[in-house]
Amino acid sequence: MTEKGTSGINQSPRPGFPQNPWKALSFRDWLYVPHIFSRTERALFFFCIALTVISGVTSGTLVFLHLTHPVPAIGGIFREGEVRPPERVNPLFLSSNDTDRDLVELIFSKLFVYDGKGNLTPDLAENYSISADGKSYTIALKKNAKWHDGTPLTADDVVFTVKTIQDPSYKSSLRPNWQGVTIERLGDYSVRFVLKQPYSPFLQNLALAIIPRHIWDNVSAEAASLSEANLKPTGSGPYTFKSMSRNAAGAVTKYVLERNRDYYRAGPYIETVEFTFYDSPDQLVQAFEAKNIDGVSVVSQKKVDFFKSLGGNAPAVKMPRIFAIFLNDSNPVLKDKLIRQALALAIPKDELIKKVLGGGALPIESPIPPGTFGYNGQINKTAYDPNAARAILAKAGWKDLNGDGLLEKKAAKKKDKPIPLKITLATSDWSDLKNSANAIKEYWKAIGVDAEINAMPIDDLESNVIRPRHYDALLFGEILGHDPDPFAFWHSSQIKDPGLNIALYHSALVDNLLEDARRSTDQSRIEADYQKFQEAIHRDFPTIFLYSPTYTYIYRSNVKGLDIQTFIIPAERFDTFNSWYIKTKRVFHA
Repeated sequence: MTEKGTSGINQSPRPGFPQNPWKALSFRDWLYVPHIFSRTERALFFFCIALTVISGVTSGTLVFLHLTHPVPAIGGIFREGEVRPPERVNPLFLSSNDTDRDLVELIFSKLFVYDGKGNLTPDLAENYSISADGKSYTIALKKNAKWHDGTPLTADDVVFTVKTIQDPSYKSSLRPNWQGVTIERLGDYSVRFVLKQPYSPFLQNLALAIIPRHIWDNVSAEAASLSEANLKPTGSGPYTFKSMSRNAAGAVTKYVLERNRDYYRAGPYIETVEFTFYDSPDQLVQAFEAKNIDGVSVVSQKKVDFFKSLGGNAPAVKMPRIFAIFLNDSNPVLKDKLIRQALALAIPKDELIKKVLGGGALPIESPIPPGTFGYNGQINKTAYDPNAARAILAKAGWKDLNGDGLLEKKAAKKKDKPIPLKITLATSDWSDLKNSANAIKEYWKAIGVDAEINAMPIDDLESNVIRPRHYDALLFGEILGHDPDPFAFWHSSQIKDPGLNIALYHSALVDNLLEDARRSTDQSRIEADYQKFQEAIHRDFPTIFLYSPTYTYIYRSNVKGLDIQTFIIPAERFDTFNSWYIKTKRVFHA
C-alpha cells in the first residue's frame, strides 16, 4: 500500500518507522524523555512546561474573572461588642437600653424600615396608599412573611401590636405615638390606619416592629414585662434567637442569633451573629484590639484614629440631633437680638467641637441639621469674631467699669450699683454638655461676659429648670425624626410645659408654616415650609445653634455591604443587616 507525499510522488512507509512516532510512545517512554536531555536542556524543558501550565491557569483565571462578578454568599460569623446586656428584647418595652434596641432590629420585622440614607422603604408592607385628605393610610402586607416558628404573619398581628401599644395597662413606651389613631383590619393581609387630623410625619410611626399575636395574646399585661419571651423572642426578622450564656450572677454574657432560612426578603447572608457583653468601654476597645469582636459603637470620638490603626472602618454617620443654647428673653439682657448675636460671635464652633467632642460633630446654624429632610443649606454662617462681639456690646453701653475684665452697665440711678453682664447657663452634668458649657464660659469671658455654669443631673434639670422654664440660658439637645417635624420644639402652643419649645419662641409666621407642613401630604411643599421656617428662625436669632453630633460605628474590613449615612438611633444601623456579608462567590454576568 502506498501513500501520496507532499511532493506528489507515491511513497511507501519506511520500514521500522511508524506513521506518527509520538503517538507510539507509552507513558513510561514519556517519563524517560527528560533523561535524553542535558542538565541545562532538562531545566529549560521543565521551565517551559511550568510556564505553559501557569500561563494556562492565569489565562483561564483572567477569563473567568472577566466573565463573572462577586456577589454575597452565605456564611461567616459577625461578633458585636456591647457594654450593657439585654433586658427585654421586645419592641413594646424599649427603654434606654441600646442592646435591646439592637436585638429588636435583627429579630423583628417592621412595616417600613430606613435604608441607611434616611429613606423610608417598605419591609413587611408590600405597598401603601394615603387618602386625599391625609387622614387614612392603607397598607397591603407581604404574603410570604412568617414568624420564626413557621406561623404566617398576617393583619391580625399588626392590629394586635397596635392595640397592645395603645392599651395603657401594658405601659408601652410607644403609646404616645399612637394615641388618636384607629386601626382597621381590611383582610388577612391588609390594614388601614385612620387619624383624627392630617399628620404628614405619620409614616415614621409605621417604622413599627410587629409582635406575634399567637404568642402574646395569652400573656396578661401584668405579666408581659416579665415574660421569658422577652429574652427568648419569636420574631419574623432576618435572625432568630439561638442561645444565650449567663455568668454566676445570672447576667447575660453572650447572646447568639442565627440566620433565618425562611426570611421573606433577600439575604441574610451572615450565618451567625454573636453579641458579647463587657464590663466597661475600655474592655470593648481591648476586645476589638484582640480581634474578639468585629463591630463596636465608638465610646469616644478621640479613639477613632486608634480603631482605624487596628484596621477598622469608621464611617461618621449623621444623626438628626442638635445641641444649642436656648435663650430666655425674660432676662432683659437677652431680649436684645444684637446681644444674642454677640454671644454667638464669641463661640468658635469648630474649636469647641474639636476640643470637647474630639471632632465628632458638625457645626450648625439652624434647628434642622445637615443630612435631614428639609435642611436649608443657604443659611448664612455665624462666623467666629470676638472683636465684632465686643464692638456690639460696647455700642449697647456695656463697659468694664472696675477693670476686672468683665462688663457692666451704669444703673439708671447714680446711687445704685452697676449692672453686671452676667448669664447663668444651665445644662446637664453629662460630660459632653458640662465640658461644652465650661468652654463656652471661657469664650464669653474673653468678651467680658460673666457666665455661671449650673450643671445638674438630667432628672433635676428637667424637673427644676426645663419644665418651669427657670433659666437665663439652657445648653441642651433635641432629637428629631427623619422627617424632623419641628412643631413640638418651635410652635408657640408648645412654650409651656409639657410643650418642648424651650427656646420660648413665638412667631405667627412660623406657627403657620409648621401647621401647614403637618397638614400637607406633598413632600415638596413640606420641604419648602421647613426651609422658610429656618430662614425665619435665623432672622429672629432666638437661639445659638452649636453642633449636631455624628455617630461612629467601627467594623472590620472583611464585613461588606454597609452603606449607612444617617439614622435617628444607633440601632437603625441594623435595619439593612440582611444586606451585610462576609463571604462571597462569583457568578457569570447576566
